[in-house]
Amino acid sequence: MTIEKSVFFTADEAKPDTSVRSRAIGSAPRLASKYGVLIVLALFIVLFSTLRPDTFATTGNFRAIVNSQAITLLLALVATIVLRLGDFDLSIAAVMTASLCLTAVLVTDGVPIWIAIGVVFLSGAVVGAVNGFLVVKIGVDSFVITLGSLTVMTGIAAAVTDGAQVINLPPGLISISRTLLFGLPVLTWYAWASVLVYWYVYERTPVGRYMLFIGGGRETARLAGLPVDRLRMLGFVTSSTLAALVGVLLAGSLGAADPGIGGQYLLGPFAAAFLGATVFKVGRFNAFGTVVGVYLLAVGINGLQLLGARTWAGNVFNGVALITAVTLAKLAGKSDRE
Repeated sequence: MTIEKSVFFTADEAKPDTSVRSRAIGSAPRLASKYGVLIVLALFIVLFSTLRPDTFATTGNFRAIVNSQAITLLLALVATIVLRLGDFDLSIAAVMTASLCLTAVLVTDGVPIWIAIGVVFLSGAVVGAVNGFLVVKIGVDSFVITLGSLTVMTGIAAAVTDGAQVINLPPGLISISRTLLFGLPVLTWYAWASVLVYWYVYERTPVGRYMLFIGGGRETARLAGLPVDRLRMLGFVTSSTLAALVGVLLAGSLGAADPGIGGQYLLGPFAAAFLGATVFKVGRFNAFGTVVGVYLLAVGINGLQLLGARTWAGNVFNGVALITAVTLAKLAGKSDRE
């Protein structure tokens, strides 16, 4: 499924308004559009801190929110790769889960940890190559192909574990994610460091700019001489390979593997990625915006739970956030074109 150029424009930026009066009138809405999600996050923090000062507004709760969102943040960043290129990769959560299960089975069977990780990486790359070939070379819709891959990888996760949980993973694997650094698990630091890497690639390298041009209009990018098919293929391979890496890190974080865990990570990362496209770089999937999206969802769900909301409230909140984010991004794209 190609993301509409009207939403995530890149190649043809809006022409500067020569009218000082027009710029003055339009500055407030533009600022609201650029920082609105960040403002909502701040308002959520103030609201829940006021309503639940003894439970929400505590160091322990904020630490728990930050640590619990490391995997979601990593997966949301992975989602932006293919989204930035104008495609979808719905399979990343299932690839992560299959990699989690494969890692757990291999290491509990006595395979050295680094060999197991290598096998998982290779498996992720193969899934990405298949997805990319079918989407880029054959021309099948990316939404359909990766939805099918999601189903396949979910089945593989159940197959390699016989549908049961794998427990008692070796300490060497657990230390990859749980080792404390300055009071926080290294998994959290991995996630934050990844934000900087994605930001640098997206904003400071030619590849990041090429991705924007391709996502904004493939034919225009092709006429400009960009290797459109090659970069799209690379995007799918990179996406699945990094999702496999997240699966390894999740295995270390949990110390166990559950083949049914993937559903928990299906909607949240995409909701965060789309929310991120409505902040800072409006209409563009970007690293820092994705961080804001992840923590907005986390704070909202955490606050609702502390107020006594049922567990289903999290799914409702994520769904509403995704619908809102896509709508705001579309409106922002229209506004910037006018």
